[in-house]
Amino acid sequence: MVLGASHHDLELTQLDRLTGEPDLLSRVVGDLRTRPEPAVSGVVVVSTCNRLEIYLDAVRFHDAIDEVTGVLAAAAGTTADEVSAMLKVRVGAPTVAHLFTVAAGLDSMVVGEAEIGGQVARAFREAQAAGATSPALNLLFQFAARTAKQVASQTGLGAAGRSVASVALDIAAGSVELQGARALVVGTGAYARVVAAELRARGCAELSVFSPSGRASGFADRHHAVRVERAGLTGALAAADLVVTCSGNSADVLDEKTLAVAVALRDKPLPVIDLALHSDVSAAARAVPGIGLIDLLTVSEQADPAHVSAVTEAQDIVIAGVAAFEDRMVIRQLDPAVVALRQHISGAVEKEMIRLRAKYPSDVAADVELSLHRVTQSLLHTPTLRAKELARTGDGAGYLQALHTLFGIDITENEHDDLHDELAGRTG
Repeated sequence: MVLGASHHDLELTQLDRLTGEPDLLSRVVGDLRTRPEPAVSGVVVVSTCNRLEIYLDAVRFHDAIDEVTGVLAAAAGTTADEVSAMLKVRVGAPTVAHLFTVAAGLDSMVVGEAEIGGQVARAFREAQAAGATSPALNLLFQFAARTAKQVASQTGLGAAGRSVASVALDIAAGSVELQGARALVVGTGAYARVVAAELRARGCAELSVFSPSGRASGFADRHHAVRVERAGLTGALAAADLVVTCSGNSADVLDEKTLAVAVALRDKPLPVIDLALHSDVSAAARAVPGIGLIDLLTVSEQADPAHVSAVTEAQDIVIAGVAAFEDRMVIRQLDPAVVALRQHISGAVEKEMIRLRAKYPSDVAADVELSLHRVTQSLLHTPTLRAKELARTGDGAGYLQALHTLFGIDITENEHDDLHDELAGRTG
């Protein structure tokens, strides 16, 4: 299931409050798996500039919701009831459809946004690296990535290369000539890299970067930009034709005094694009005369939807992807039984090979082992296919009974889970 909120559900200020510190949130939510008798077996947290979504492989439905809500409330400094009112809960197939839609860019502030697929993939990789995912979540996110790639390659949405940054720059282009412009980027994270690439592609001649956390040096080298120190920030603002902020560290990055001094040194207004959910421009600074602000709200109000036919094509791909995932999940119900059968047969073959290796020369034993392997694969081919067919038709119980009757194989609940995890390790 997924608990989440986005720009569709909340004002961006509410979403900002709910999100808090994304890295910390991912850790504390992931820690739910390590509690005694955990209510969740897997977690992936997707946090972007306009959404927060927590995907769960839940062991106990209501306990999982309560625990996640409690963690979010503690992180946001509010009550569980208030957080619960902000969150939308999806369970089962709607969760699959939602993730695939999000990853394909169809639920974004800018329909067809190119960046969201990468953000979802990065959230999944980070959860995997932290050991927070489960076999079911692994499969879910792998299918989502595959579907998003199909949308990008097979529809006009992928060709458009749309993103919040590109739309914001389209809006800014109405008042700023980007060709040959001098731009200042505030921030050095993943989104700052997107912004820098967009600015270069649009012909910006001079690129400067300021990092509130002091990490501008490496970013400047990679993007052929000029590093701006804090002491030189006011001067850089005064000289820039355009400022794009995306650090999200604090509203004090561009405060009222700094911008007022910078504007006083200019002979024309200062366009500022603020793409940080945790705004880099303080409320008072937004009111400084001579500041032309474009923020996420501006983007959401002025972003035109993608071409209807491209969206329809993308939706068809998503629907097909969801169906393929559901079909695969049904088939996986009998995967542990198939693994158990293979282990049973392979174990018998290995016992015989131990006897043969001791009795015959190594080259003879190797030939016999190869022959036995081929016979084993041939014998297991039909039972494997039948397992898939019976899983699709809902007749898996008969398959399990047949294994027990013919081979004495009994798949208990614990064995089922162990074999399922082993299989997920091989294929995930």
